[in-house]
Amino acid sequence: MTIIITIAQIIFVLSVLGILFIIARKIPALSRLPQESLAERLSFGAVPRGVQGFIKKLTSTPLFQNIFIKKLEKFLRKFKILALKTDNTLTKFIKKLRKHSENSKGPGDNEMPM
Repeated sequence: MTIIITIAQIIFVLSVLGILFIIARKIPALSRLPQESLAERLSFGAVPRGVQGFIKKLTSTPLFQNIFIKKLEKFLRKFKILALKTDNTLTKFIKKLRKHSENSKGPGDNEMPM
């Protein structure tokens, strides 16, 4: 079992190193890109200019930003609760598996528990 964990750890470390290598190679290309604002990068496609202006004005108003922030905060709180409930459920499941594993071991088993 420890060999599998060691192999998984080696694969994880190599993956992280690969990602860092790719990012390090792309830094010069990224530094040459022009810095644009988010509004300039958004492409509205075939949306008429009047609608584009309305959307930009709407999203820049404090009222819209407050509503957006409140909705985002509410969503993040619900997501956090969901993540904690999932973590709790998985922890209980792991404890049951451990207990079952310890109970099912015979006297000849020499494996070390996790």
